[in-house]
Amino acid sequence: MIQEKLTILKENNVINDLVYDYAQEVLEFMKVQNIISNEDEADTFITHLAMATARQYTEEAVDSVDKMISEQITADEKYDEALKYWKKIAALAPISFRENEAEYFHLHLVTLLNN
Repeated sequence: MIQEKLTILKENNVINDLVYDYAQEVLEFMKVQNIISNEDEADTFITHLAMATARQYTEEAVDSVDKMISEQITADEKYDEALKYWKKIAALAPISFRENEAEYFHLHLVTLLNN
């Protein structure tokens, strides 16, 4: 499913080749690190990652994660592990992410690690 979504986004010029390749690299990283066992588990994460990466090129802003949700994320026992993985995923990116965008990835990763 995620492969089809990425292909559609690329074919419709919503994401460029760099973003598409980055999404593929992150999918592989997540499998190797055992964050996911199959690609469909990361469907929401990868779709958001692709769209967020594309937004970094257009400088489109997003609101920060709600304060109450942010507090729940940072209090979660998987938060430090999620941050560790996010730093590695962000380092692979073709462009830097703004902090408010990164907060959403922390949320996604905490959720994936708790499943």
